[in-house]
Amino acid sequence: MDEKLRNDIALYRFWLIAEIVTREIPKGEQAQRLRNIAGSEHLNPYGEMQKVGFRTLERYLQLYRNGGFESLKPSKRGGYSPRAISNDLLEKAIQLKTERPERSVQQIIRIMELAEMVEPGAISESTLSKQLRKAGITRKKLQQAPNGRQFRRFEFPYRNACWQGDVQHTLYLPDPKDSNKKRVAKLFAFIGLYFLSREQV
Repeated sequence: MDEKLRNDIALYRFWLIAEIVTREIPKGEQAQRLRNIAGSEHLNPYGEMQKVGFRTLERYLQLYRNGGFESLKPSKRGGYSPRAISNDLLEKAIQLKTERPERSVQQIIRIMELAEMVEPGAISESTLSKQLRKAGITRKKLQQAPNGRQFRRFEFPYRNACWQGDVQHTLYLPDPKDSNKKRVAKLFAFIGLYFLSREQV
């Protein structure tokens, strides 16, 4: 990655957080401002409109406060290199996008973060978006594919019309009757489906 592009990316990242780092922000207001920034689309250095995730913005703030403007520059080998995403993570992202073509890149990253498959902020939206396009995984192409997996939404007619449940073995806890033994804890969860659910067709 040439120095001009690295500088442009750093300027873009600084521009995103400028209103927070260039003035005194009342306590408790920073998070709301970050949410407002994350909720809007921005023109990135590649000429693409994108949304930047809340946690990514937090990472930019931390980088800037620790190392100043220079720390916002991507590594010289390329902050948007395909090596930034492992094959396993890319395959998972492709799976998530294929299941639900309407999922945004931001949503896919958030799903993987919540599943603890990747550290928050470790994958940028522009990087994943670029790799998905390179693999031909776009909403338009997936919806046009004749043999592609498609899902439609539907509603149940009234509450309690359908219940879904599951059980999972979670962890082992000390046996209350014998401190030398452990007993497995099981998590039971049930949800009543009324509003939008999914059905594969």
